[in-house]
Amino acid sequence: MHAQLYESVKPLDSVVQFLTVTLKELGWYRRKEELVMDVGCGPGHVTFQFILPPFPDVEKFVAVDYSSSMIETARSNYFHPKIEYHVANFEEKSDLKRWNGQVTKLVSIHCFNWLKNQKLCFQNAYDLLQPGGEAAFYFVLVSDFYAAVVDIYNDPKWRGYFEGVDSRVPESHYKKYDSTYYRKIVEDIGFDVLLCRDELKVNPLSSEKEAKDLYYSLTVLVHHVPQNLKEEFRNDLYEYVLKNGGILEDGTLVHRAVSLELVVRKRK
Repeated sequence: MHAQLYESVKPLDSVVQFLTVTLKELGWYRRKEELVMDVGCGPGHVTFQFILPPFPDVEKFVAVDYSSSMIETARSNYFHPKIEYHVANFEEKSDLKRWNGQVTKLVSIHCFNWLKNQKLCFQNAYDLLQPGGEAAFYFVLVSDFYAAVVDIYNDPKWRGYFEGVDSRVPESHYKKYDSTYYRKIVEDIGFDVLLCRDELKVNPLSSEKEAKDLYYSLTVLVHHVPQNLKEEFRNDLYEYVLKNGGILEDGTLVHRAVSLELVVRKRK
């Protein structure tokens, strides 16, 4: 992912709805929190603008991301005296152990779709939480974008650049996992489920530029494309998204994805 470009892309309407309406309805913002953690904070704009504000009295806020460039951007552009930005791999217990048992609220937006061992990561979230602590996850299961990545990955024009490269299309896209799959995982770990639903989210995009910026910023494949071909790759990826459903009959450009909304509580 590209820190600066991804930073310029505004969060999808469905993400804002989840953070500002759904979690509020679940009573998330009613009390002072000891430690709130944002997992997969990226360049920090969503953390700063949407996740931190509902917790004005939080004692400590920790935002983590695997990418050092994302964390550098977050520290530079979204400084806040209450936020600590850290490089941490959520699939590595050793990166997280300093916060085990301390977190009262954990939020993760568009992160778990990048993780290979999701079961381990849900267990890591459980270990981080205090008894009675809650976690909220929002991530894509199946999408037109993923279908486009699969198409361009296999396109004879481009596939020579991607030999041995992980496209980072999640298992959920291929195996069509739904909310029941994830409910079982978290319940087996020991969570109580407050909300678990998968739903097709259709988010309108304002322009071709916004759409191209969004999809280009999300794919890891571009790192393997020669500099002089990046713009051509960007355009081809966009066309594949349109082919797979990224435009409505009336011409509206959209981001379409089956997304999971999952809110859980660690039993006391």
